[in-house]
Amino acid sequence: MRIRQAAIVLLAAASTLLVSSPAFAHIDPDPTEAQAGSRLSIGFTVEHGCDGSPTTSLDMRLPDGVTDATPEAPQGWEGSVEDNVVTFAGGPLPDDQELTFNIALTLPSTPDATVYFPFVQRCEAGEIRWIDVPSDGSDDELDEPAPAMALIGPIATPAAPAATTTIVPETTTTVEPETTADALTSTTAPSATPPTAPATTDTPDDTMVETSTTGVDSLADADDDSDGGNGLLLAIAVGVAIVVAGTAVVLSIRRQSS
Repeated sequence: MRIRQAAIVLLAAASTLLVSSPAFAHIDPDPTEAQAGSRLSIGFTVEHGCDGSPTTSLDMRLPDGVTDATPEAPQGWEGSVEDNVVTFAGGPLPDDQELTFNIALTLPSTPDATVYFPFVQRCEAGEIRWIDVPSDGSDDELDEPAPAMALIGPIATPAAPAATTTIVPETTTTVEPETTADALTSTTAPSATPPTAPATTDTPDDTMVETSTTGVDSLADADDDSDGGNGLLLAIAVGVAIVVAGTAVVLSIRRQSS
């Protein structure tokens, strides 16, 4: 009875060790298959550290034919791409915690093929090299297998870029006001009938002479009238003087006779 219980305990312990050991762990991509030539984001979930040591970085080599890779680092981590190797650094990620690292990329245009994403998981103490690839393409169990993805057909057709509408800004044309001369030249049609010259009244030379002569005669008549008036006054004055003188003579004779 005791032997049987001990065997059960040993078997359970062995099973636990086998399940928890990195040698029997897998890191499968999500998704595990995709259309050849398509662009998508692939997730790689790290399930544990290195024999109890926290994870500090991941270095993944991209398969041949993969293009436009962009790391999508989780919070607390940084991602970079150099020489076809994607690196995630940060953390540390405790041994008993899982974390998914995503990479956006375009897959090779090779349907009915399998591509592998070998990477090295580095920890504060030690590392795990997930780089084993079946030499014959079989599904034989490997100690530290590289994540594998199956490519299926048909080959994805790149989406045509969305049509963009270019809005041309309206231009405002400022029309300079035309000058009066330009406006008359551009808007007034020339008249077929030549303009009629304003009627002018020509004064004959004779009329001018007569007018001048009449003016002279008027002046002469005015002078004559003036002279005639002066002569009349003189005649009256002389007559009055004669009358006065005659009266004085008569009075003088009468006095003598008396």
